[in-house]
Order: sequence, then structure tokens, then C-alpha cells
Amino acid sequence: MSKIKENLCKSYKPEIMNCPFCKAKLVYKHAVSNKVIQFSNARFIRIKNLGYACPCCNNSHIYFSQTATKLAFKGSTYSAKTVCMIDYYKKNNYGREEICDLLTAKGLIISNRNIDIIYNKIEEVLNQDYDKIIKDAYQRMLDEYKEIRISVDLITINEVCYVILYDYFTSEKLAIWIFNGLEDPKLEEYLDKYISSKYNITVLVTIRNVSKFYSMVKKNLSSSTKIISFEKF
Repeated sequence: MSKIKENLCKSYKPEIMNCPFCKAKLVYKHAVSNKVIQFSNARFIRIKNLGYACPCCNNSHIYFSQTATKLAFKGSTYSAKTVCMIDYYKKNNYGREEICDLLTAKGLIISNRNIDIIYNKIEEVLNQDYDKIIKDAYQRMLDEYKEIRISVDLITINEVCYVILYDYFTSEKLAIWIFNGLEDPKLEEYLDKYISSKYNITVLVTIRNVSKFYSMVKKNLSSSTKIISFEKF
């Protein structure tokens, strides 16, 4: 508990503060999540994801921050980067005790058992049928909101790139892809297949516009797509 007191508490609002239906200004309702996350640099930070709703539309939808969502996967108190690190080490044939020792040396508090639990959860996502999941999600957004909004994050570990695609409206992970760096030809192939102008994506939230990855994503999208950078953490 002392570690929590020593570190920050950060609150995040939705990146877009207007209702997608009537354009009214959203108003605060309640926190969607409020949890302490262990980051890969061993800091413990309380992250509050603030939920907002439309005061005019007669619906119960809550809008929230994509920045806060991408910091830690739903249900996890470890940062998304920490989870990807565990997957990376596992795929490089490290045993769970070795991984535990590596993370402990970085100041992270984690048990051997949690190593396996986290790895198995990320493998469940990696083994999904992305064609069906993404296309179904895009159609669901069109049916419900008349537009497609997504967010996409990049986590790099020793040149290996984890690209994570989220449903903007639900925060569900639609895909996790692993590439051998930004020069991996499969990265361009996947961006063209799933994050391109053919889907008429209206909003995409992603990493800051100084990066090569941002340029790669932007190149694939329509000029009408609104691109918002994750708030700097």
C-alpha cells in the first residue's frame, strides 16, 4: 500500500466529448474503472477512467477514455506492456520462474502462478479468428452508431511489435498482432486488411504523430478519418 501512496493518481476523460448521435456535449456520470496498475518501470499508479453520457439521447451508453483503456487490459492490474513482456519472454523459451525473476529485478511484484495466468489469457486473444471478430465488430458499430470508431496501440519489446486493436465503444480487444519490427511486411498487410480506407473508419485513436507507426496507419486511412493521439502519459 505504501507504494500506491508514493505514486500518482491520473484521471482520463473521453477523447471526444460530443455525442455521436446528436452532438450534444457529454456529461460526467461515473468512473468506468478505478484501479491501481503496476507499470513495467515498477511504478504503481491509480488510473481512473471517467465515464460520460449524453444528456439528450434516451440511451444508457457510457463513453470513456481510450488512453486509460489501453494502459491496462480489462481485468488486469498489470500494464499492457507488462503483459506483452510476459508473452515475449514465454515465446523466447523463458520458464515462468525465470520470467518472475526478470520482472522482480525490475521492481514488479508478481507470482509464478500469475505468469501462467497472464500468458494463457493473452494466448486466448492471439488464437482468435480476427477476420470474423473484426468484421462483426465493424458491422455492429455501423448498426448501432452508424460509424466505425477504433483505437490501436503499439507496444515494442526488443524490436518485437505488439499491435493491439480495440473497439472504441466497448473497449474490447479485437486483435493482438505480433510483428518482427515495423519493417515486417506482414504489418503493412494487416493494416491494409483491417485498418484501411475501405472501412470508412470515422475515428481512430492511436500513438502520437511523431512516430513511424502513426505515419503507417495514417497512410492507410481516408483523409476524412479523424485521428486522435493517445494522451501523453
